[in-house]
Amino acid sequence: LVSTSRDHKQTVLRVADTQTGDVRTVLEETVPTHFESITGWRVLWASNEVIWNSQRDNWSQLYLYDLTSGQLKNKITTGDGPVSDILKIDPKSRTLWYLAQGRQAGQDPYLTHAYRIGLAGGRVTSLTPDEGEHTVQISPDGKWIVDTWSDGDTPPVTALRDNSGRVVMPLETADISKLLATG
Repeated sequence: LVSTSRDHKQTVLRVADTQTGDVRTVLEETVPTHFESITGWRVLWASNEVIWNSQRDNWSQLYLYDLTSGQLKNKITTGDGPVSDILKIDPKSRTLWYLAQGRQAGQDPYLTHAYRIGLAGGRVTSLTPDEGEHTVQISPDGKWIVDTWSDGDTPPVTALRDNSGRVVMPLETADISKLLATG
């Protein structure tokens, strides 16, 4: 469980034993202004780890911690622009899919794109490079992505992508011809 102080400057991750009622503090984070966990956090019970969201470097990033000791194992994500959501975690392949803004060079920094990275950090794969706001659905095995994107000037487009972000098959493009005909 996570507890946040009333002034949102301190957040504490604790583990409660339902058999004994014992509660143990795993980690605590204090910030000078306002703690905002945009993506939340995820426990990986099989590996006894937790993925933690923090803005300690001025952007929302993901970190991997040991759930027993509370020690930081590594920073998962880096870069300008906030991580906004954790889409999927594959504990077996130790792969994480997530959404972030401001990471596609030359594009509007407010647009959301999907990415894939290993839990150890390192090389990031951009899964939705086309300009626009992206909404994605990832197949249970992580091999396929249904991606819908658009922006203020482009009608929604939906395509099937592979796990490298390559468009495999266009699925749908919205027809806005009647809207355009109205002027």
